[in-house]
Amino acid sequence: MLAVEKYVLAERYRMDSGVVYDLTEEQLQVLLQELGEMEPIIDAINVLAGANYEQRAAAIGCSAEDFWRYDE
Repeated sequence: MLAVEKYVLAERYRMDSGVVYDLTEEQLQVLLQELGEMEPIIDAINVLAGANYEQRAAAIGCSAEDFWRYDE
């Protein structure tokens, strides 16, 4: 990925971190390298991997109930 593409991807994330759930594995890995272990990035990677609520919560340090409340 070109440097300008990485920059644009990082700017998209900064404008709306929810964009991560529409990205590919490759794009998420680029964000991870560019921005570090941000909670939305880690969670999106786990979603792509098929992690359940408990696994996702453990990875980002929250309660699985936080996901249940959001999905209701």
